[in-house]
Amino acid sequence: MNYIRHLSGFFIRLAEDQRMTPYHISLYFALFQQWNVERFGDWFVISRSEMMHLSRIGSANTYARCMKELSDWGYIMYTASSNLHSGSRVSCTRYDTATDIARNTSTDTGNDTGRNTGTSSNPKSDTRSDTASDTGVTANTETDTGRSTASEKKGAASIKTDTGCDTGSDTLLINSLNKNKQEEKSVRGNQKLDFDENEKKQKRLRTTNSENLPDEKFQIPDLSEVEQFFEQNQFSRSEAQKFYAHYQSSGWKTGDMKKIISWQAVARKWMNNTQSFKTDEREFNQVGTSKHSVTVNKNYAEPL
Repeated sequence: MNYIRHLSGFFIRLAEDQRMTPYHISLYFALFQQWNVERFGDWFVISRSEMMHLSRIGSANTYARCMKELSDWGYIMYTASSNLHSGSRVSCTRYDTATDIARNTSTDTGNDTGRNTGTSSNPKSDTRSDTASDTGVTANTETDTGRSTASEKKGAASIKTDTGCDTGSDTLLINSLNKNKQEEKSVRGNQKLDFDENEKKQKRLRTTNSENLPDEKFQIPDLSEVEQFFEQNQFSRSEAQKFYAHYQSSGWKTGDMKKIISWQAVARKWMNNTQSFKTDEREFNQVGTSKHSVTVNKNYAEPL
C-alpha cells in the first residue's frame, strides 16, 4: 500500500466531486487514520464514538448521513454491526492501484514506441508483429474492462447491501436518541412544574407569615414606656392604658389592618382624636347655641 499515491488519487477525485463537504472529508481522514493503524488491511473495525471524536462530528445524525453518503459515492464500503458490543466494519477504496496501472500503461506504450522506431530488416514483418501485438493489447484491454465492470457491479451490490444495514442501524440509533431527548425534555418540564409549585407555596407561606407577624423593624413597646410618653404630652395614664390595650388586642395594626411602623405616631393621632372629642363635648343640660335649644332651668313664675 503506497499511501502517498493513495492520497494523491483521493485529492484528484475530491477536486472533481462537488458533493463532498468538510464533514465528509473529516470523516474520511478519520477512517484513513484507523486504516493506517490496522496496517491497511482489506477490512478494519471502527467504533462510532471514536470516529465521531476524531472527525470532530458532534451529531449522530450527521455522522450517519456522512457515512452513508461516502458509501453511496464509492469512497468506502461499510458493514454496520448488529451487535452493540462489536464495532462496524469498513473497507476503503484504494487509489494507489489505479495510479500504478496508468504508469505501467505509459511505460509499455514508451517501450512499444521505442521498438517501432528502431530499424528493422523486414518492415512488413515488423508491421504485422506490431499489429498483432496491438491487437493483443486491445483484446486484453477489453478483457480487463469487462472484469473491471463486473467487479464494479459486485462492489455496487455490496455497497447497497452495506448501506441498507447501515441505514437500519443508524435509524435505530437516531430513534433511540430522539426518544431519550423527549424523555429528558419531559423530565425537565416536570421538574420545572414542581419547582414553580414549590416556589408558589413558599411565597404564600412567606406572605402569610409576614402578614401575621409584626415587622422586624417595629418593636412592641412596654406599657410603662407608653404611659411615660402620654404623660410627657399631658395625658393621663388611664388614656395610655386604653391605647395600649386597644393596639395590643389588634396585634399592633391600624384599622385597615396595616402594620404599625411607629407607635409614637399612632399615639399622637390617638391624643389628637381624644382632644378633639373632648372639645366637641358639652356639659349635660347646658343651653346650646342652636335655635331649637331650650332653657332647662326656666322660672315659670315670671311673666312671658
